[in-house]
Amino acid sequence: MSNPRPAPGDPGLAPEVQEIPIGVRRAASWSWRLLVIVAAGALLLWGLTRVTTIVIPVLIAILLAALLQPVVKILTRYTFLGRAAASGIALLGLLLVIAGMFTLAGRQLIAQWDDIQSRAVQGFQALLEWVQSTFQIDNPMIDSALQEGLEQLQQYSGQLVSGAVTTAAALGNIGTGIVVALFTLFFMLSGGAGIWRWAVGLMPPAARVPTHEAFRRGWKALSAYVRTQVLVAAVDATGIAIGMVALSLGSYAVPIWLLVFLFSFIPLVGAIASGAIAVLLVLVLNGWVGALIMLAIVLAVQQLEGNVLQPFIMGKAVEIHPLGVFLGVALGAMIAGIPGALFAIPLIAFVNATLLYVVGRDPSPELGHDRASAEHFAALGAGVPAHQLAEASSDSEAQRTSADEGAAADLAMLGTVPAAERRSATEDGASPTGTGGHSADADAAHATDSSDADATYTYGAEATQARSAREPSTDQVDGTSAEQPAPRHRAEDERD
Repeated sequence: MSNPRPAPGDPGLAPEVQEIPIGVRRAASWSWRLLVIVAAGALLLWGLTRVTTIVIPVLIAILLAALLQPVVKILTRYTFLGRAAASGIALLGLLLVIAGMFTLAGRQLIAQWDDIQSRAVQGFQALLEWVQSTFQIDNPMIDSALQEGLEQLQQYSGQLVSGAVTTAAALGNIGTGIVVALFTLFFMLSGGAGIWRWAVGLMPPAARVPTHEAFRRGWKALSAYVRTQVLVAAVDATGIAIGMVALSLGSYAVPIWLLVFLFSFIPLVGAIASGAIAVLLVLVLNGWVGALIMLAIVLAVQQLEGNVLQPFIMGKAVEIHPLGVFLGVALGAMIAGIPGALFAIPLIAFVNATLLYVVGRDPSPELGHDRASAEHFAALGAGVPAHQLAEASSDSEAQRTSADEGAAADLAMLGTVPAAERRSATEDGASPTGTGGHSADADAAHATDSSDADATYTYGAEATQARSAREPSTDQVDGTSAEQPAPRHRAEDERD
């Protein structure tokens, strides 16, 4: 009786490698690939930290573009303005609002500076008297502490001078960053779609459409976050400013409003810091009672934000677990300091929506599919000249507008015409509204166009099934017939 044959092994592997379990070998293969990805990511982050003067303004411009894009769309759709002119008007309006707020706040602070200074001195003296009476501290002890502080200040005067020089250099970098942010914002508003299409065109043809569709979901989540954050910051600032007016400190309402509004964009700690500044200001100006009232107002506004505004306004498009927010902000602060904490949540919102689409859980199915961009990428792969692509891109806006109007009419019809009438009208080849219909030839042509569109614009989880259905089987290659795949219903393909 012959011995059973041994299990066949991979002839390309050495015997000592074949002895290692397949699970260990697979884990090793994944491990070194993950290490390469982590190393590449660390190298990219290190490079970005070297050029923060450029990176941070560009990121700010991206957030502002997400905020102002609806304004540009409204101006281009309902006025005679082109996209460049509408972008310039939106940018100019943003600059006027910012300049007006800072000018008004600065004037009020300058006008009230003498009053703030005198009340601050009175408050400091009252604090010293309270400390002396409570802790039994006499004046010589306070004078010695002040003298020691002056000596320390003189000892480190050289470092203060170098710090002033560093501050001047930082102000120069801030000026450069403002210029970079403004230029980047204008070109993103006027031609951001073209820039993105060019970037996607550098990818392999099979990855262009899925990448573009995933980016659209991420951009929608990012835009929703920015608009929601601006609204929440405005509500917080308005609530605290109303509290200042209620405490007879209306002359400080605008500076406090601006301070709270800006600090609200700093995750986790921004609202606490701005509220503390408001309470301290009221403490200096109105005493303990006013400070306690202001503290109650700040806490009420923050509770309104955390329990009402954030859950109901942010929506499912930017729904992120609080633990993810905390860890993301902490990681961003550890990597890039305050800028990292500022941009952590927008980045998490974008990546979250993008990954959900990639794994087949579309967070925004109402967006449908961008046919204009898909046609652009298909023409790009077919070698269409650049000037023809530019002409097609310029015509896509008008086509998308008419398509949006047609989709709105269809939705209105679906809400008014009963389903039975729609089905009977469809079977008869007439319009469900009774206002007209299509001929049989037009219906056949429409069906042909639909099948062609399905064969060309298939995305997400349906892409693999559609490609496998369109590829010829082995029997077809040999000349024998094979069963044709069943036609697939046409997906909603209109652009948002």
